[in-house]
Amino acid sequence: MEPVYSQPQWDSVSRRHAARIYSVLSQLVLGQRPRSVLEVGCGAGVLGSIVAGRGIRYVGLDPDDESLSKAKAQFPDLQVLKGSSYDDPSLLGLGKFDLVCSNDVIEHVYEPRKFLAFVRAHLNGNGSFVCGTPDYGSYTRNLVLSVFNRWDHHHDPLWDGGHIKFFSKRTLEQLFDECGFKIERWQTICSSRLPIMSAGLFCVAVLR
Repeated sequence: MEPVYSQPQWDSVSRRHAARIYSVLSQLVLGQRPRSVLEVGCGAGVLGSIVAGRGIRYVGLDPDDESLSKAKAQFPDLQVLKGSSYDDPSLLGLGKFDLVCSNDVIEHVYEPRKFLAFVRAHLNGNGSFVCGTPDYGSYTRNLVLSVFNRWDHHHDPLWDGGHIKFFSKRTLEQLFDECGFKIERWQTICSSRLPIMSAGLFCVAVLR
């Protein structure tokens, strides 16, 4: 399957939020002390540059040509390849990694169980998976969106390849359990516009 994806629209607020996400994500990844990292959905290579800068073997995958071009231009020594979780792991031939990570990916895929099977296929037996996605289990977030009638804007149905799955802690935990993972740690990141509102949900999971 060829993934459909186009870049979201960026503004100053979304760029500040992205910087906070990369800060949390890099701490979670480096905190696992991996010797090798595969990032599914590497974007412009921001996280990869941090990881590889620590001397860790890094491979980044992304289906979007524009993102890969930016990554190669900004970080020419970074190993980034065109690919996605829809690809057959045996044909990619990337091998196994101590850690697989993704952020803002799982909510874009049609079959999240196959996405986790892709992750599992690239993990060492004692490896870990760091996953980030918007938090749709937040009562405050969902109430605010309802009160201000922002669901249509938030779901953005005109964004090709946009969000098609909306996860909470409960649904992520159920999905991971079905796919042979155990979540060991949760972390949230609050909205920069409304600090009492959870915006991002992160977990660190290991194979059961």
